[in-house]
Amino acid sequence: MRKTGIVLIVCIGMLVNVFPALRAQEVKTFTLQQAQQYAIDNNYQIKNAKTDIEIAKQKVKENTAIGLPQINASASYSYFMDIPTTLIPDFLSPAIISVNEDIFGLEPIVEVSGEPQYFEASFGSPHNATWGASISQLIFSGQYLIGLKAAKAYETLTQSTYEKSEIEIKDAVAKAYYPVIIIKENKNYLDSTLVSMKKMLYETEEYYNNGFREDTDVDQMKLMIADLETALAYMDNRLELATNMLKFMLGIKPEEQIEVTETVDALLLSVNNEFLINSNFDFNSNIDYNMLKKGEQLTYLQMRLRKSEYLPTMSAYYQYQQNGLRDQFDFFDFSKNWYPSQVIGVQLDIPIWSSGMRKYKVNQAKLALDKAKVQDTELQQRLNLTVETYRSEFNNAYLIYNNRLKNLEIAKRIYQKTEVKYKEGISNSLDLSTSYNQYLSSEINYLTSILDLLLKKSDLDKLLTKATN
Repeated sequence: MRKTGIVLIVCIGMLVNVFPALRAQEVKTFTLQQAQQYAIDNNYQIKNAKTDIEIAKQKVKENTAIGLPQINASASYSYFMDIPTTLIPDFLSPAIISVNEDIFGLEPIVEVSGEPQYFEASFGSPHNATWGASISQLIFSGQYLIGLKAAKAYETLTQSTYEKSEIEIKDAVAKAYYPVIIIKENKNYLDSTLVSMKKMLYETEEYYNNGFREDTDVDQMKLMIADLETALAYMDNRLELATNMLKFMLGIKPEEQIEVTETVDALLLSVNNEFLINSNFDFNSNIDYNMLKKGEQLTYLQMRLRKSEYLPTMSAYYQYQQNGLRDQFDFFDFSKNWYPSQVIGVQLDIPIWSSGMRKYKVNQAKLALDKAKVQDTELQQRLNLTVETYRSEFNNAYLIYNNRLKNLEIAKRIYQKTEVKYKEGISNSLDLSTSYNQYLSSEINYLTSILDLLLKKSDLDKLLTKATN
């Protein structure tokens, strides 16, 4: 019974150690669409773009709050170590002397100077405390109204910026995803060829041992296998680099394991040649042009904001205050008086003269708006030129792909026929090597053309994607 308990504890301990390892080896699988969505949810750039939208929303609320009631409270205490002294003109002495002389006939026994005389007097209490509250309300401000519109326009611009980030990250993920698929396909081809070559080497060695083949045939086969193994090692390194790049785009740590599940055939089926070549392009729906127009709107509002500086500003306010004056610090003795005061008012600020400063600000804003209109025209032309260029490049890539596909089929037939002849002893290893190299080169050119076609498709997809905001 005791042994059973010990065994159970050991097994539990082993399982505790095994489970984390199993979790660490979890492989995340992605189709292209899943990879793009995962990047949108986890990519660092997208996270910052989402944060920018929230910042813009808070900015709108901040600007809105400027026009709402503002309530403030204050409290202060001061102690006069020396109460300020005030000089009061001596108006009593001349009056008394005049009365004594005129009414009682008395003469002053002290000579009075003709210069003004002053009494030194100290007023106030050493301990003073004040508390109060105020409320203010903006009644009219042109800058506030225009600034609020500008803040809302900026919020829509940040939303477009986020949408642009989504479009760009989808494009970047696709361009990182495609090489992984192509390299895997190339590696699978080399793996299957290596298996076939090793089988042929075994058969060639058997023929050689029985005197039906020369040693050069064996050496030639070994050389081809060595080249294949080197190529496979190179492909493994390229696949690792391409996978790490894809992980980075997805926001996945390098030590985590991922697996792409798309096939080359599936990716080729997604290429809509007719749509990409012949679909109408409307620059108004392009995200870059959409953002330019929103930036132009912000520039226009900036000009209006500068003009609003000529307008007056009006606000109303109310203040309530209580003052405590004490000879001793006894402000918490609520039986003693506090002296209240209240004030309500309206304030009107009218700009009159700024030595041309406001005028120059308006002029700068107008020039910035003129510049934005020039950029508008330039971007329209550049987008139209870019879409035509991308379509031409895509069409060329599509033609090259079809050509490379035909070449691969021909090279494959030549190699297969040569392989049959080699097995039948009609051709030698040199013929086999030549046809194999030709087939390998065609296979690489074919896969390269697919990658180029997919990359050109991605460029066009990005440009033709319509903005939603």
